[in-house]
Amino acid sequence: MKTLRITTHWTTEQAEDIYMLLDDLKSAIWQSYGEEIVTLHREVAVEQKNEGKKGENSELKEEPLF
Repeated sequence: MKTLRITTHWTTEQAEDIYMLLDDLKSAIWQSYGEEIVTLHREVAVEQKNEGKKGENSELKEEPLF
């Protein structure tokens, strides 16, 4: 995995440009993949809900992670 190093000290104008770039990128991704993202989130929510119901009906078999 590569690490991307970016400048973290910008002028106000540069920071605004980066903000606008990220906003445009977000919009482009949403246009292309928005429906799939919503579907994925719904599927995950259903799975988590179902796992929660399973946990209510069975005893805790594992030790807490803390």
